[in-house]
Formats: sequence, C-alpha cells, structure tokens
Amino acid sequence: WGMLEDQFGLRQLISEYLIPVETNTIWYILGGVLGMAIALEIVTGVLISFKYLPDASRAYFDTYAMLHSRGWRIMLSFHYFNAFLIFGLVMLHMMRVFVTGGYRRGKQGLWLIGVALAGLALLAVVTGESLHWDEVGFAVPWHVSEVFQAIPYLDLANRLPYRFADMKSIHGATVRLQQIYVLHVAIVPTLLILAMLVHYYLIRAKGISLPFWHTASGQKAPFSEHIRAWLLYGGLILGAVLLMAIFIHRGAGTQPQLLPTSPLYGAAHGPGGLGYKPSFPISWTHGMNVFVDEKFGLTPDIWGSMIGTALLVGSLLLIPFLDRSDHEPKDAREAFDWRKRGLAFLAIAVFWTIMIVGIVQNAVAGAG
Repeated sequence: WGMLEDQFGLRQLISEYLIPVETNTIWYILGGVLGMAIALEIVTGVLISFKYLPDASRAYFDTYAMLHSRGWRIMLSFHYFNAFLIFGLVMLHMMRVFVTGGYRRGKQGLWLIGVALAGLALLAVVTGESLHWDEVGFAVPWHVSEVFQAIPYLDLANRLPYRFADMKSIHGATVRLQQIYVLHVAIVPTLLILAMLVHYYLIRAKGISLPFWHTASGQKAPFSEHIRAWLLYGGLILGAVLLMAIFIHRGAGTQPQLLPTSPLYGAAHGPGGLGYKPSFPISWTHGMNVFVDEKFGLTPDIWGSMIGTALLVGSLLLIPFLDRSDHEPKDAREAFDWRKRGLAFLAIAVFWTIMIVGIVQNAVAGAG
C-alpha cells in the first residue's frame, strides 16, 4: 500500500488531504456513496453487455432470458434497482449542496458540473429503460420521434429519418435501438466519469462547504476517514440494493408492439396510448405530457416533456446566479435569508413543482 501511495500520489489525495471534521456526517457521505453507486452501475453494465445484443428482434428475449437465469437476474436487477438509488441520491445530494450554499465563494462552476452530472444520470436512466425493450422501453424512441415531429419546420422526423413507421419495422427499430445502446454504454458513461473527475477535482481545489447546523471547530481530519465512512454507508445502502436484486423477482414486461409475437402487434397507438407508463425516475415526463394536454390543450402532448425539461434545467442553472449571498451560511438564519436567497429558493421551487406535478399526474393518469 505504501508503494501504491508513492507511485500514484495517493498519500497527497487521501491521508495528507485534510478536511473539516464536521463534514464526516451522513449528509456529506451521500455524495461519495453516489459515486460508488455510479461506479457499480458502470461495472454491472459492462458485464451485462456481454450477454445483451441491441437487435430489435431479440433484445426483449435477451432480457427475458437473463431475468430467468439466477446469476444474470441478480446482476440485471441490481443494475435496475441501483438506477433508482442513483436518482434518489442525486436529489438528496443536490438539496444538501443547495441548503448549505455550496455554490458560493467562487464555486458556481462546481454547481454547474453537478447539474451536468444530474442530467447525465437522468439520460442514463432514459436510455437504460429503452434497452429493456419491452413496450415501456419501446416508448423511448417513440417519444424521441414525437419530439422531432413537434418541431415541424425543421422536418427532423423525415430528415434523420425518425418516424413511427421506421420503428415498427425490425430493421428500422434496430438502428434506433443501437443508437440508444451506444449512448447508454459508451457516450454517457464516459461523460459521467469525466464530469465526476472534474467535480472531485473542484471539491479538492475549492474546499468542502461546511454544514451550518454544526459550529465550526477548526479541527481537521484526513480524507481517509471520509472514505471509510463512504465504505461503511455505501456497504449498507448498496447491500440493501443487492438484497432487493436477490429477493425481488421482476418480470420482463410486455413484448414491444413491433414483434409479431407481441399481444400488442399491429396496435394503432403508441405505448402511452396503450396505457404504458415509464419507471419512477422519469415518470414526471409522462405526467407533464398529460398535464399540458389536459390543462392547456397543448398538442402534441410531448411539449409537456420538452417544456418541463427546459424549466428543470433552467431553474438549476440559474440558482448560483440568483443567490445574492456572498458566503456560505453560518446558521439557519443566513441559510433561509429570503432577502438574499429568495430568488434561489424560487428557482428550486420551480424544479420541485415540475417534478411533483409530473410524478403525481403520471400516477393518476390513464391511457393516453
């Protein structure tokens, strides 16, 4: 270990890197657990790629076979449930950084990299959902086509082409599935790793924001203690995910409508019109589609996802520039100072309003 520390500069990065003792708490550990969860998601994804072939005629049956083979079922289920954990940890970590004002004192770039990481994590969930290639997975390229068709003057659906008819043929659907596959297994993980490295570098260079609910003692502890806490909490949380993967048996879903063996073969409607809904992390997209259609009569309803995404991303990007405080809060009064932080709280409220309205609307919506 001593040789490894010397050769790779780990001593400077771990044992000689000192951080405030107040940051060795669960709220500051979750960011490291999130990094561990993402790393395991990439590793299990690489292993699954040895068994999975992005062919529209057999992708569903590959998934079905894995879910009926004990070893592959556990790995695929861990990959699936871990994605939900990553979504939850992203939300918790984001709110901890927001409340503690971790984007102040010249750390706006750190927050913006975090927003990029959240967006990439969401893109990983969306593309991963498609690779299941059941009717819910088939909805991903279907909705991409709807996005292209919603902007008719660009004529992207015909130029690319990315029409509904293209996805109802095995060859056309395979092309789209392979594009999503490359995004999921190569482009998104690479960007995630790069963004994580930049994120950790900026934390190392700029320093960790202190929790205002603890009085600053001025005492320091080696980063190795922080890593040990990562391993402890990460082992407990990820161990729970592993138990879920072992004991919860998931079905493969309904065969996508383009397969002749599917009960939906020849359906006149898309997945949403048949009553199929996305998984929880991206359920707000379908909910926003239903919301803008029912409340505002905006057609096509895919504008709900497009407007919702623009509002989500825009509100997060604006937060560090709307906050007029010039230092991290030292107590609860400064943390909730509406005169200086009011606009920032309004932006985060917009974010959560979109998420909550979309999730609730998706839960109560019928087919359509």
